[in-house]
Amino acid sequence: MVTSRYDRQLKIEQIGEKGQAKFEKSHVLVIGVGGLGSYVSSELVKAGIGKITLVDFDKVELTNLHRQNLYTEDDVNRDLDKLVAMKQHLQDANSNVTIIVKNQKYSADLITDEYDLVIDCTDNFPVKYQINKDCFDKKMPYIFGTCAGNQGQVMFVNSESSACLECLYPHQDISTLGLSKNIGTNPMIVALSGSLEASMALKFLTSPESVKPGYLMVIDNWNFDFRKIHVKKQSNCPICGGK
Repeated sequence: MVTSRYDRQLKIEQIGEKGQAKFEKSHVLVIGVGGLGSYVSSELVKAGIGKITLVDFDKVELTNLHRQNLYTEDDVNRDLDKLVAMKQHLQDANSNVTIIVKNQKYSADLITDEYDLVIDCTDNFPVKYQINKDCFDKKMPYIFGTCAGNQGQVMFVNSESSACLECLYPHQDISTLGLSKNIGTNPMIVALSGSLEASMALKFLTSPESVKPGYLMVIDNWNFDFRKIHVKKQSNCPICGGK
């Protein structure tokens, strides 16, 4: 352990040397390294998570730069894949972390027991539903985040005990959701939501039982409104209902 690097977080009571040791032994899967994923990846790497696997298939574009962390104009000019650029920026920030990249679209075989936690940072609801199903089927704890306009939402899901994404947003209700491509995205809500996902991840990795599943965190950064909503497990949910 490079003590001087983590000096400030080692002094945090809930982390300390034991927590830091757990970070270094952890392996986290981050799906999507756009807005949310760029912040999540950066914060987990700087915190010293031992191994991180990143999944994405896009290139860095100019319209990404106002809300996505670490990417640069040079990345755009060089027409870099996001994973190529992100891996380099992350390794520059912390060379002690092992970073694995998978340049592909999401597929169910990505969810395996080699990971301690999955973090869904995608911006595509059909993909989110699939991740939700796959994590439930494989009993994988995961965190999902979403943001559009000035609002962000984050929730920890534990397949054995809590409501899932489908309980919160049934498929038939997807048309009512505000999507970022239609209503835009405030860059600050991306940073806040991504940081909340990362915070939840760090807490889970230090003390899994301390993170209560099934509570939706809702942030409105324009009106400075923060809410915590208990999402009830739905008995008719096609994914987790009655199970």
